[in-house]
Amino acid sequence: MAKVIVADENEGRRSLLANTLEREGFDITRAATLRQAEGTALAIMPEVVLIDGEWKNGDAIDASQRLMSDPEFAFKCRIVILARNVSQEYRVSAAQSGIAEVIAKPVDMNVLIEQLRKHTRKQFVPPPADVATGQGGGGSFDVSMTMGDSTWALPMLKGLVGPEKINTNFIDEILLQMDEEGLEVDTKVDTSAMSSMLRLALNKLVEQASADGELVAPMRDADGNIIQQNPSGPSSPSQAKRGQPLGGGDAQKMVQSMSSPMEGILEAQAQGIADEIEEVMDSILDEKPELVALHDFDTMVPIDPEVLELTRLTTEFVTELMWSLGRPGAVSDLTLITQVEDATQMLTDVLAALPEAEEEE
Repeated sequence: MAKVIVADENEGRRSLLANTLEREGFDITRAATLRQAEGTALAIMPEVVLIDGEWKNGDAIDASQRLMSDPEFAFKCRIVILARNVSQEYRVSAAQSGIAEVIAKPVDMNVLIEQLRKHTRKQFVPPPADVATGQGGGGSFDVSMTMGDSTWALPMLKGLVGPEKINTNFIDEILLQMDEEGLEVDTKVDTSAMSSMLRLALNKLVEQASADGELVAPMRDADGNIIQQNPSGPSSPSQAKRGQPLGGGDAQKMVQSMSSPMEGILEAQAQGIADEIEEVMDSILDEKPELVALHDFDTMVPIDPEVLELTRLTTEFVTELMWSLGRPGAVSDLTLITQVEDATQMLTDVLAALPEAEEEE
């Protein structure tokens, strides 16, 4: 079940949209503030974050830009904005912030659901505007942004250097390609030892890059040739014989130590993300409710009790009508069903705000 965050500060609109999407099979998480949406998105990494475009406190594009600056979120998730402002300038700003799509209000629910399914399946959806963005969005990375920063690639490297990728089958494929290209291949190569050595070498490179900020360049002589330092063991696959494993008695030590550098780097990065999420959640939990203005007699407007009673009776009648229209099968158009549910929720809020009618003695 695809996970979607619905972020809207209007409670009625947020609930109706979330309920509609839940009926369509989405796993919905609600967010009443942009800060709550950001913290929740980084914690659960949903397929889509659906954000309303108009906020009294905060800006949807700014919040999206902060989310897309997180490499893991940018790789796994997409952001969709529901906005009344669909000008070219707004679309360009959205595209530059890494937003996957801007859908105009009023929203056609059939179109919205279809687009959300495309995003959750990671299908191609045209961006809001054709611009060169400096942010990676929709599972891609901008090389110009990340060339000097290797931290974004660590989750991808973990999947590349693990034993599920670099194993005996991988070595066999490489040897087969070498044979097809006419290179000398020894059929008695110890593929298990070679895969262990390759994983160890890649982990060593990552460890050096993490410590120095870049990979250590090999030493060269005056003519520009690479100087071989402390050569040991076979120099090519054709020299590695079965029965004479690479590294001799040190093969077990290689296997034990090959994952420690990468795991240490990934654990440090995961701890940093956990600390950031904890800080964001603390700020959300510490939020104070908005101040309520108390009116005195000078600012209050008198209302005729009979008018108030008529308003209550009318609201109750229309509410019952909307509930009847909202029953399954009563209305077939999905957009109209959503509008009926919206009206029902607003009328329910009005009834809750009206004072109770006094019973006649």
